[in-house]
This record gives sequence, C-alpha cells and structure tokens, in this order.
Amino acid sequence: MSGRSIRRLCFVVSLILLVAPFGVAKEEIVPVDLHEAIETGTIDVKLIVKNGQQARIVAKNNTDQPLTIQVPEAFAAVPVLAQTSQGGGGTGSGLFNVPPEKVAKHDVGFVCLEHGKPDPRSTMQYELKPISAITTDPAVVEILRLHGRRQIPHAVAQAAVWHLANGLSWQQLATKERKNLSVPNTPYFSRSALQWAGQLVAYAQQHAQSEATTAYSPR
Repeated sequence: MSGRSIRRLCFVVSLILLVAPFGVAKEEIVPVDLHEAIETGTIDVKLIVKNGQQARIVAKNNTDQPLTIQVPEAFAAVPVLAQTSQGGGGTGSGLFNVPPEKVAKHDVGFVCLEHGKPDPRSTMQYELKPISAITTDPAVVEILRLHGRRQIPHAVAQAAVWHLANGLSWQQLATKERKNLSVPNTPYFSRSALQWAGQLVAYAQQHAQSEATTAYSPR
C-alpha cells in the first residue's frame, strides 16, 4: 500500500470516528406520571411507611421497556386498615428509573395528617393515592409541597398540618411530648419550630387564597 493510500485510509477512519457519536441520537425516555402509571397497570407499587417522617416507593415495571417515573410533589399515603395507623402525605417530587420487568426503590418524605391514631410502622400496609384522597385543603397541600422541596424541616411541617388538618391549637402542640421509657419525656416541638409553623400556616393560607383568586377570572 502506497503512502498516499495509507494517508487516505487514516483520514477516512478519523472522519468515521468523529461523526459516529453524532450519527445516532439516543432515544429519550419521556417521564410517566406516577398515578397514571399505576392506573394503567404499567407499574405495580408498594408504599412502605417506615415511620412518621420517611417512606419508600417500591415500583415494579410490568413492561419490556425502561421507565422514568415522575413522582408528584404531594400524594396520599392511606392505611389499608383505617384505624390501625395515621394516614399522611408523601412528599418529595422527582424522577426515578425502573428497568424493564425489574423493581426499583425511591425514598420520599412523610408527614402525618391524622393526629391521635397510632404512629406509622413499616409493618402497616399503605396505599399510594392522589393527595385528594386524604386532604382537599390547599394550604395543607402547599405545606407538603414545601416539605418535599426541602424548604422546611419536618417538625415545622408536622406542627403546621396538625394545626390545619386536625385542629390542634398552638398550646396543645406546645405541650405535646414524646414519651420515653428510660428518660424523662421531651417536648415534641421546639419553641422555634412552632413559631416557624405559625408563620408557615399564615403563608400557606394566603398562598391558597391567592391561587383561588387567580384561578377565578370573571368576564
């Protein structure tokens, strides 16, 4: 092979290597809404509520294609046996991938919405439903969304929603204690958390009212 032929071959190979990465576009996976995927049977979902602050979505992909699931900012965690545990709101929007015919796990937050019932435990069975299955109060939903975005601590969100959803007064929340077996009981909420929660409730109610006013547009 002549020197000219070798140079020509090297040029062609270099051109192929340069163009190859751009020649085939990777197919983009469009995210699927979590509730829609459940309703259509695209995925089977199990919701594990670990405690009063944490939960986990376990999703099985029933298709032969990879899925990207979009988790809503707030959703309902409803106990199968209503009297056995507190229902609540799952929080923490985001995406997670589930390979074809495989199972994937996605951790989310949890805020109790039914004060007075037993605290959640991982052995309790829960169903994942739209947030309207447990609350229709837009102020509560806004607080859950803020918690999901990690803009407020769990204690602040919990105090605020117990005040709004279950009617606990700020005095009742201030005197609520965590019962301990080996040490004295401790306050459930700090003073600063309750002050923040009070401001949060005012903001959430104002935000909900603003949204309602914006949605109504008389002609």
